[in-house]
Amino acid sequence: FKLKDTKPQLGERWPHGGVRGGHGWIGADRATSTYDLVEQMYYLYVRVVRAKDLPVNPLTGSCDPYVEVKLGNYKGKTKHFENKTNPEWQQVFAFPKDKV
Repeated sequence: FKLKDTKPQLGERWPHGGVRGGHGWIGADRATSTYDLVEQMYYLYVRVVRAKDLPVNPLTGSCDPYVEVKLGNYKGKTKHFENKTNPEWQQVFAFPKDKV
């Protein structure tokens, strides 16, 4: 077992104004990107933006909102605001496609 350090030219072609052997790094006539070196993964993105005119709790006289996003066994929770009826979270949750 040997470890070999490689340093491919990402986003570039071979040096000296051309492509080596008429092809790019992967065998096509294009530049290599970081996507060629890693396994592609897919995600479901959920963006929590804001809420408007939330009702006040009649017992406490306040509104302390947060949002829970649940998908299968995964759960995301936004930050908690104290006494805000028009909160803005601007938070994004990412769920891996293979776990959905």
